[in-house]
Amino acid sequence: MNQYTSILDWIDTQEGDMIEHLLRWSNINSHTFNPVGVNTMIKDVKTSFESLDAEIKEIEMPLFEWINSKGESERTAVAPSLLISKRKEAPNQALLMIHMDTVYSLNDSFQEAIIVDDNTIKGPGVSDAKGGIVIILKVLQAIEQSPLAEKFGWKVLLNTDEEIGSVCSEKLIENTAKKCDIGLIFEPCLPDGHLIGERKGSGNFSLIARGKAAHAGRDFTVGKNAIEGLAECISRFSKLTNARQGLTVNCGIIRGGSAVNVVPDLAIARFNVRIQHKEDQDFCFKEFKALMSEVNKINDVEFELYGGFSALPKLLKGDTLELFRHVQSCAMDLDLHLDIKNSGGVCDGNRLAAVGLPNVDTMGVQGGHIHSHEEYVLINSLTKRAQLAALTLLKWANGEWALSL
Repeated sequence: MNQYTSILDWIDTQEGDMIEHLLRWSNINSHTFNPVGVNTMIKDVKTSFESLDAEIKEIEMPLFEWINSKGESERTAVAPSLLISKRKEAPNQALLMIHMDTVYSLNDSFQEAIIVDDNTIKGPGVSDAKGGIVIILKVLQAIEQSPLAEKFGWKVLLNTDEEIGSVCSEKLIENTAKKCDIGLIFEPCLPDGHLIGERKGSGNFSLIARGKAAHAGRDFTVGKNAIEGLAECISRFSKLTNARQGLTVNCGIIRGGSAVNVVPDLAIARFNVRIQHKEDQDFCFKEFKALMSEVNKINDVEFELYGGFSALPKLLKGDTLELFRHVQSCAMDLDLHLDIKNSGGVCDGNRLAAVGLPNVDTMGVQGGHIHSHEEYVLINSLTKRAQLAALTLLKWANGEWALSL
């Protein structure tokens, strides 16, 4: 540990700077579909990362395609992702990754980050995941002071669409991951400080029901009620929950109809599916198709299903498990005891695992209540988690641990 002490001690002096960055970035509204705010965030982040003397690129993203309330396909632009690289020719490459977008829209009342007490900051994105960007910046500033930095190269990928499933940045993530040996993602750790190991896979779907409009009084029997058909279909879909181990189907949004005296000809449901096993994808699609056909025969409503699985399950085995053990060992050097717990949640760690990159995806700050107006971060976790990531990378660069890649 002695050879790393100066770097770790330097990180300890950086809490004030980290707080300043966190407050500034969290006060920038970077909702996925707020391009002005996200681009403001990008500009500020680029300025901060210029201190690393690295190559910084803005990568334009393909359009986000979605189904609108009329059952029609629309495309919406998302802001560019940032790819920051240094020593790309080095034989060993580490990927540090997190997202810049948040779930808080411009119309949301939760817009300002504030210091609540000596150890708490509350604000939009302070944990998920602007605290993670702050940590990445400080980790790399620390490492670049060490002669060990020359022993490996690094890439930082900051995408802008993670909160909608990283569907636009998927290819960029995949291509970048294939050029790296290990991945650290700076999603917040659990509120108790522990790490997330295995994660379920996730898919988002839109189910469109098309019937026939008619006057509910004069021509009721002529109509084909799209809402009734959709309700029956969703009820049957939902019963697939637990049909396979860990499988859940959650209908979160239903839209349909125009007036109570009109038989509705259009209804749309949006639902999420979580799976524990890769093979469950095929099971779900097969069952969805069969159930839509069954309901169609009952009430003659036509169905269209859009969407798919944007993240496969992440398993804790092989090199991924080994990487977790190395992170735990570094944590012990810092007097941290980190357990590994599984989660039904999904992040870009799923996507790195899908292309074979070992990764730990909860290297970020300690906090909680993410995606709510009570989102907070513990201030003392800023430097401590930066030390953990820095020590993990420095020991890797120094050959103190390696994966059997």
